[in-house]
Amino acid sequence: MPFRDEASERRGPTAPIEVALAPQSASQLYADLTGTLVGVFATTFLVLERDVHVDLVIAIPDGATIRAAGVVQFVRPAEDEQLPGVGVAFTQIAPEDRAILMGFAERVRAPMLYDE
Repeated sequence: MPFRDEASERRGPTAPIEVALAPQSASQLYADLTGTLVGVFATTFLVLERDVHVDLVIAIPDGATIRAAGVVQFVRPAEDEQLPGVGVAFTQIAPEDRAILMGFAERVRAPMLYDE
């Protein structure tokens, strides 16, 4: 019997999750209680579990597109007043891309707070 490849079982979808950030979007950045930008909440109907690794393509209104990798930290199911989605903590993001997102958070929309 072959060994289980637990790492591949924890990988997310093969295509990246596309996230559109805007002043009023359902998707948004999130920070920890110290104000450090740690991830993004992505609205999606994909069914993902905690600890699944995903790739992200994040678009912001000025036309910048950022690529990052992360791990699902929390899942929000669909409810009457809100779209479903996942909170993804960044595991890989280029410093210049993090700076772009921080600029977006400072100028356009402050991140939501998330306390694990």
